[in-house]
Amino acid sequence: MLVRYYHDDLRKVMVEHLGSLEILRVDAASLEKVLCDFFVKNNIPWQNLVCLLMDSCAVMRGSKTGLETRIHQHCPNLLDVDGDSCHHIHNAAKKFSEGFDGYLERLFSDLQVDHQWSPDQVMYLKEVTMILNLPVSSPQRGFVNHRWLSAYDASMATHAMMPAYQVLYYGFLSTADKELYKEPLESIFTKHNVNQTARARVEVVQDKLAKKGMTPQGRERKKRICQKLWHEETTTVLQLSLYKGVLAILKDYVMIFQGSQTLVHKLHDRQLELFLACLACFVKAEHITKLSPRALRELVLEDHMLLPSKDVYVGQEADTFRSQNPKHALLVPFLASVRKAYITTAVYLQKKLPLNSPTLIALSALDPLLRGHSQATLQLKRLSAMLNPLLPEDQDLSRELVQFSVDLTLPRYKEGDGMVDWWGHVFHQPGKYPALSSLAKCCLSIFHGPRVESSFSLTNEIIDQRSGNMNVETFNAIQTAKYVLQSRGQTAVQMFERSDSLGESFSLQDVVNDGPSPEQEVVHPEQPDPGEAEEAYHSDVEAHGIALDDDLPHITLTSENFSLSGLCEKLCVLLKFFTVQ
Repeated sequence: MLVRYYHDDLRKVMVEHLGSLEILRVDAASLEKVLCDFFVKNNIPWQNLVCLLMDSCAVMRGSKTGLETRIHQHCPNLLDVDGDSCHHIHNAAKKFSEGFDGYLERLFSDLQVDHQWSPDQVMYLKEVTMILNLPVSSPQRGFVNHRWLSAYDASMATHAMMPAYQVLYYGFLSTADKELYKEPLESIFTKHNVNQTARARVEVVQDKLAKKGMTPQGRERKKRICQKLWHEETTTVLQLSLYKGVLAILKDYVMIFQGSQTLVHKLHDRQLELFLACLACFVKAEHITKLSPRALRELVLEDHMLLPSKDVYVGQEADTFRSQNPKHALLVPFLASVRKAYITTAVYLQKKLPLNSPTLIALSALDPLLRGHSQATLQLKRLSAMLNPLLPEDQDLSRELVQFSVDLTLPRYKEGDGMVDWWGHVFHQPGKYPALSSLAKCCLSIFHGPRVESSFSLTNEIIDQRSGNMNVETFNAIQTAKYVLQSRGQTAVQMFERSDSLGESFSLQDVVNDGPSPEQEVVHPEQPDPGEAEEAYHSDVEAHGIALDDDLPHITLTSENFSLSGLCEKLCVLLKFFTVQ
């Protein structure tokens, strides 16, 4: 679990590791019990939780018995920001590819596998690429089956490397096929200004590949690749053109929201723009441009709304081919598949994206560019009603909003500036905007991208073949320390530096003796419940680490207080308003 909150002293939004829990049964009821126990053990009030961001599977976000629905019983004012929209976009890319039966995806996988265990073939590919003066891109990277938008990266690389692949796999063609495609091969050489010496070298490479020993599986794989590179070249180029153009629209959205920058105020606008951009590829603009978010959510696509096949967006190369060969036999089935893919993707996005979400619309009012507009003030009031239990009761938020909308002392904000930095100026005006500051801090803590997946990269640095049996408590402590260092942009030496490091000595035995007794030990996220007999907690020298000084925003290492569990305790104290992913 990761938490996100605004740190007053550092004036930035922090992402910390709250805890890693071992779960044997994965269902909504079991997850609810584990989370409730965790919150109780660490004395974290449910009312401090602003929102949750999870996958949109039934276990997590099922409308009747999902985990988020169950958590609402403990935290009635939990904001609903929907699931992880980046996952929705990846799944939309999958829906789009279904219209073509995974034609390109199988090509990407075949190219990847064909070079993965053939270093000599990789070497020949790089040599051919340099001869043709093309950008080198390894087929071993790019496409990942469970990450469907990686098909965009693979499409870009494969399209750029297409001539090199054709030259390389020409060596695997049969004698009859080599004779058939001899002229197209010469055209590639002429187009890329390949001299006779280089052509002779290519022939040597092709001869070596033709004599290469292969398994039956490898022979079939190369046959499939040659089929798509040479025999079905037009189909392959048409689909690559389409993927490059359409998936780029989806990729742009993911690249924006999977980063670390706080952009919760852009969620509604960007999702609306994405949906409209996808519709505009195959729907007449006059039927969608003037529709409200609610109307777009309820839109039913009819035949008279759709663009004719000759005007549907298919990417630059495919559009050129369509205009030059309007009666080509491949165009009719290709354009039919394109229309089917568009409609399937649009229906999926319409269903999954919260285009008319009152919460996301209200969060848009956090944008400093909207300050001074009456609608922004109205949406901030609606936002305050959603988060009312977290706001100070003795403050007049309405008066603060009126003053805020016309405050000339606040710095000017322009597009591209850091929103968190700008709101920091509002927070640090003593007594001027107490209620508004609490409201904004709650909202700035909201997750809007798959940050929890970045923890997998840190996990790979911790768990390997030698540490595969690491227990959850140890892993939890390491993750907590790593995230603390990462969120502050410091190394362990920088964070734990002290001026008297040479003037005082201490031993780990002193630390153990000075610490609390097992009966006084506070249970923290990285420790099991001492009340459970089968998992009784015992103090361990190796489990001790660092403690947070209450007076300082950074961690100080002292001989009097040296406990890694203290780090988690301090984190729990800091979480006044936070979100969990």
